Amino acid sequence: MIWDVDLSVRAWLGHYLPADVPVVFDPPDRCAQRADGDLVSAFLLDVEEDSAGVSATWDELRDADGQLVGRRPPGRRYRFNYLLTAWAADTEREHRLLGDLLVGCASCTALPSGFLTGAVARANQPVVVRSAPRREGDTGSAWVGYGGTARTGLHLQLLVPFVPETQTDLAPPPREVSVNSGGGRPAGPGGVAGRRPRGGISEPR
Repeated sequence: MIWDVDLSVRAWLGHYLPADVPVVFDPPDRCAQRADGDLVSAFLLDVEEDSAGVSATWDELRDADGQLVGRRPPGRRYRFNYLLTAWAADTEREHRLLGDLLVGCASCTALPSGFLTGAVARANQPVVVRSAPRREGDTGSAWVGYGGTARTGLHLQLLVPFVPETQTDLAPPPREVSVNSGGGRPAGPGGVAGRRPRGGISEPR
């Protein structure tokens, strides 16, 4: 699932960047060692479960006749927190790239479906976009330091739904229901409940 989210993010961010600027997922310190032209790093900082509004109820799926054909566990939602950094020959170029990304992120409330892939696309639910969110415990610093140099970073948060597979291996419904109205005691002759002696044969009272 994580790689499906990465591929969706790469396709989406690449839409706002020049064609010759790749989107990689390397951490910033590794990007600092690369000297093969401009690039943008979308480093995945962490993944957290977002329990707000998540149901604990299983969904029942029925056919046209109302027959139960499957059950699906409750879905979940996760916060994917990315750190976006741009790497170029000069700071002005880096800021231009980050600015393009910020405009793109700010113009979307959810990832366009055309960029979604794999499990993210199959969920058929919106992936909410939050650009430059204030995260809990964040000091508010607008830059990050790697290799002794300061670099501007842009935080990106996605709320990604996860829909579990439907379980179709269900127990078959009962063919008949037996109801014993005699309180569990067999009836004697004439429909009168009899007593059961030691021999196991019912006798009339």
